[in-house]
Parts: sequence; structure tokens; C-alpha cells
Amino acid sequence: MAQQDFSKKKALLIEDMAEARIMQRKMLTDFGFTSIDIAMKAETAIELLRNKSFDVILSDYNLGNGKDGQQLLEEVRHSKLIPNTATYLMVTAETSIEMVMGAIEYQPDGYITKPFSQAVLQRRLSKLLETKERLYDVNVALDENNFAEAITAAKLVIKKYPSLLGKCERIIGESLLEIKEYKKALSLFNKTLKSRKMPWALFGKAKSYFLMGELEKAEKSFRQLMLDNRFFVSAYDWLAKIQVLQGKIEEAQATLIEAIDRSPKNILRQMELGNISLSINDFLMAEMSFRRAVFLAKYSCYNTADVYLKHLESLARISDNGPLLPRQKDNFNSTLKKVHELFFEEPSNKSKAYSYEIDIYLADNDKSTAKQIFEAWLSEVKSASATAPTKEQSAHYNKSFGG
Repeated sequence: MAQQDFSKKKALLIEDMAEARIMQRKMLTDFGFTSIDIAMKAETAIELLRNKSFDVILSDYNLGNGKDGQQLLEEVRHSKLIPNTATYLMVTAETSIEMVMGAIEYQPDGYITKPFSQAVLQRRLSKLLETKERLYDVNVALDENNFAEAITAAKLVIKKYPSLLGKCERIIGESLLEIKEYKKALSLFNKTLKSRKMPWALFGKAKSYFLMGELEKAEKSFRQLMLDNRFFVSAYDWLAKIQVLQGKIEEAQATLIEAIDRSPKNILRQMELGNISLSINDFLMAEMSFRRAVFLAKYSCYNTADVYLKHLESLARISDNGPLLPRQKDNFNSTLKKVHELFFEEPSNKSKAYSYEIDIYLADNDKSTAKQIFEAWLSEVKSASATAPTKEQSAHYNKSFGG
């Protein structure tokens, strides 16, 4: 492997511990990096990534209070703040299964476990950068969502660097799915699987079947992947989608519970489990999922009103069967407070929050407070700062107060 010239590369080092920061910065300088930006926490890193471009991002998994390295990676992938041409290396002292599973889902380019020597870091970075350079045209095309061009470029790379066959086949297969060439994608994944059992190829095969509407074949492949590779948690999400389409909602719920046991930090999965549980009136499971989602939302790019309102809704539905337990009521008030702080300007959010709050007071048989909230809601409707209750709601509440 040719010695990398790091002097032209821009690095971003994200590390909250001073000692580790100083040591890693010294290593990067010794390799020849001249441009090194430092962030001590995820928020600073996001700001830097918005305003500057970097070739190498070296991020610790544990970043003290606030977002951790996984949530940072989730956000920058979601917001497309890191191009495919950049190299993202996750640094971790943790080997907890939760950490590993979570980070794998957002695919950093590589991992390095603390403590590591200068030689090990240099070797890892050199290898990753060499691969990125060879795939440069492919990644530029992917960044531009030009999948046809990415396929052409990847085929050229295979000719020139046969050792990158696997990486390129994966990119070609996923690009074929993006341009809806499902049959071509399927035959490519099958060809790969004949010569070597790669989890990504089995995942691609399963997705191809799913997108072609062949649900039973897709299910078989996703189940096979779950047996072969317990780290491929997204197989569970896809299996749950199939079960929902087949009307097997309880089975979809069980599949997602298993996925969350393996990788609990994915907020979208928690929301999906919550929504499925609401749809089958399993309000206790819905409440637990949305409560976890509320906890994860604080530092997530998916910090939307829906997360909090769904949590309130699940508690309001539990209260249909009688008063909430003190702990449940505390959870309700805590989430309600966040809705007031973050999302109360939006008229429809306000109306939903009011209706759930009224339900909770009615469950407690506290009609006078429930009525006061309803009156406050109606006065906000007059000033157009809340949406009006539905006819059913008005009838139901008036009957409840009158009764």
C-alpha cells in the first residue's frame, strides 16, 4: 500500500475528553495533517460540518452530555452533511452490543477501538482513504443521486481494482434498486450469493423481492438473513413491513420488539412499534415505545411534535379504562410540558394536547378541571391559535361534563 499524503486532507476530530483529544490531534499532526478542526460535542461538530468540508472525520462514540456518536452519525447521514467521498471513522472504548448494533445501522466507514497506537490509526486511515480515492467517481455520482453514472463508474473500478469487487457490486445493486431495475438488481445479488455469502447481498435480494411485490420470497430471505447475521437489524424492520401488508399486525409487533431488544437506540423503530401497538389497542406497549422515543428525541434529528403527542395519546387511551397510575401521570405531565415548550405554537398540536389532557382529567373524574381546559381550548379556537374540536369530541365532552 502506497504511503498516504495526509498534508492536503482536512480533518475533523470530535472528542469530549481533553487527554484523548490532545493525543489524537498529535497523532494526526505526526501523520502530516495540517488542517485539523476540533469539536468537543456533537452540536459543534454539526455546525462545522454545515459550514466546511472535511476529508476525514474521527468521532468518538461517547461525547458526554447531549448527542452521542451514533446520534451524530444518524443526523449527519439524515441531513446529508457528510458526502460519500468523506471518510468517517468511529472511535470507541465501548464494545457493548447496543453500541455496536446502533452504530452499524448508520454505517461509519470504519471503527477503531481505544486504546490504539499511532501505527494502527495510521494504517486504518491510509487504507480507508486509499479505498475512498479509488471509489471517488462512484461516490461523487452517489452524492449527486446519479445512480446510472454510479453504476458505470463502479464497473470501471472493478476492472482496475478487482479487490474492490464486493464494495462495487454492493453499490451497483443498491443503485439498481434506486432506479427501479429490480430484476437486474436481483440477478446481481444472486450472482454474488453464488460465490460468497455476503449479508448485504442477501439483504439486497430480499429487498428486490419486496419491491417486486413478491412478499413470500422476500420474507424467506429476510428470515434467512436474521438467522445468518444477528447484526443486520434492518432485516427485522422489513419483515415487520411485510407482516403489516399481510395483515399480521401482532406478528409485526413481535418482530419489532425483537429488533428493539437488539438495537434500542433507533427512534424511528420505536415510533413504528408505538404506532403498530396503538393500531391493535396495545396501549401499554405503545406507551412504553413512545416514552423511549421521547427520551431518544431530545438529541435526535427526528425531534418532532409527533413523538411527544403520540406518547400523550397512548396515555390518554390507557386512561379510557380508568385513572392513570401516579407514575403514568408523571410521565404524561412531563411530556405535556415538553409539548408546551417546543410545539405549542402550532394550532393542531395545541388541540391534540388539550384533548388528551381533558381525557386524563375525565378519567380521574375531575370534571371541573376538564371543563376549564375545554373552555380554554374553545377560546383559543376563537383567536385561531388552536384548531376546533371535532363534532364527536364536542358531543362527548359536553355529555361528560353534564353527566
